[in-house]
Amino acid sequence: MTVREYIENYSPAYRGHTPGHKGKADRRDITEILDEFPADLVKNSEKAAGFVYGAPYFRFLTGGSSMGIKAAVLALGEDFATDGYCHRAVTEAAELAGVNCYLTPMGRGRDGLPELTTAERLINEMRSRGARNAVVQYPDYYGRTPDLKRIYAAVKLEGGRLICDSAHGAHFALRPDLFPQSAVALGDVCNMSAHKTLGAMTQTAFLAAAGRYDGAKLDRALELLGTTSPSYVLLASLESAMADGMEMRGEYDRLKAFSDAFREKYPCLKNDDFTRLVVDAGRGQGRAAAYALMEKGVAAEMYDDRYVVFILTPYDGDEELAALDAGVGGVIGRKGR
Repeated sequence: MTVREYIENYSPAYRGHTPGHKGKADRRDITEILDEFPADLVKNSEKAAGFVYGAPYFRFLTGGSSMGIKAAVLALGEDFATDGYCHRAVTEAAELAGVNCYLTPMGRGRDGLPELTTAERLINEMRSRGARNAVVQYPDYYGRTPDLKRIYAAVKLEGGRLICDSAHGAHFALRPDLFPQSAVALGDVCNMSAHKTLGAMTQTAFLAAAGRYDGAKLDRALELLGTTSPSYVLLASLESAMADGMEMRGEYDRLKAFSDAFREKYPCLKNDDFTRLVVDAGRGQGRAAAYALMEKGVAAEMYDDRYVVFILTPYDGDEELAALDAGVGGVIGRKGR
């Protein structure tokens, strides 16, 4: 039995336990029941998901990908260097752990975005600060990936550990023939947001370790950061997201065909993840374009001064993709127009 099956079929005549809404808000929202739930249902689902990612240590998180980053840094307990464009969860993790977080200086490329982290820059920052560990974002919000394999090799030579912030890369392992290599295999520990690119509900994530990391320390950090009353609705959505992800892997071929054709028509940033469409609206036009698209019924993931970002997933039907195509065509226009 799965977590989802249990909570969807739970129907006693009387619920003498929490939560106080007694199933009226959502009948699936239940707590631990005697010794039969969750028993080992969550652990079994985590083990199955870990097999897909090649990670002997794999945990479902109901506190978001930020919880995974913070747990990894708490378990590390040492100073580290990171990207100059890191997520705020990284610096917050350092604050919680009482360690130093050193931002690696980096300039901006011709595309207007921060340059990607390189092994050379990161190691120089580590050595200048007396740190041996690193946290690296892979991929970034724009679908770009640094050379993580080289970075990992460099960090290992320093005798340190590499934490991969792969919040936007949970889908990479599903189609290794189409996507960059999963960060799980390119570092010591990796967090992934299951709600960003997979089918799980908001606030869900994975924490995976396939390298030299102390699982007991990670678990203790998760206990310190998390709740003793996790939402089993969220845990079930993680379980379902993995099942859906495996079943819908073939849909990425359809999405790639759409993405390739879309990039031929409209000005887009060149990146490493075809499911991350970064439309170039022109310098200073990102916000206006995003709002104009919203008026046409096309909602973006984010925008900055220049770019408007969209995320494709297997849940996007042809009708929705056609709406995206038409919206961008009407607001941004074709290349060279």
